[in-house]
Amino acid sequence: MTIKAQKEISFINECSCIVDETDLAKAILWYQDYPMLSKKKIYMHGCYPAVSIGKTKIHVHRLLMQYWLGIKLPFHASIHHVNENKLDARKENLAVVINSAHNSNHNRGRILSDNHKKKISKANKNRKGIKMKKRHLIPNYQLQDLLNHGLSINTIAKLYQCDWSTIKSRIHENPELLEAEK
Repeated sequence: MTIKAQKEISFINECSCIVDETDLAKAILWYQDYPMLSKKKIYMHGCYPAVSIGKTKIHVHRLLMQYWLGIKLPFHASIHHVNENKLDARKENLAVVINSAHNSNHNRGRILSDNHKKKISKANKNRKGIKMKKRHLIPNYQLQDLLNHGLSINTIAKLYQCDWSTIKSRIHENPELLEAEK
């Protein structure tokens, strides 16, 4: 069924979302690319009210904020509910916040168990595209002795089971190691 003309949108609010339905209808018309059905359902998707626009599910609070600002928000922007009520999508209750600030605001004062910290650390190590720095303990006097004995940077790196760039950076950080070698 192809819809040729857009009719006024009405809503079936299944999740008791607090929202200005006229603003939501305008936001849907602003977001969409083509005419759609006049009956829209507001339902829970995750922990937030959402609507479907075509094949896309979008949270009501994010859709409304994008409409009010007139831009499509980037992924790193979050919409914060000022009164902490996830069902309240009124304009005065929403604010745009950067993800890192939003998460730190919600996690402030939270105490994590050692087990949970280990799980977070393990998950971060398994992330793609992020190189986690591991600090290798290489005392300067040992490094200087090895250099004085004529060992190459690669050989020293293999002894300490680290990358050659680690040894190179230690030498760069402590130029006196090279001076003593001569």
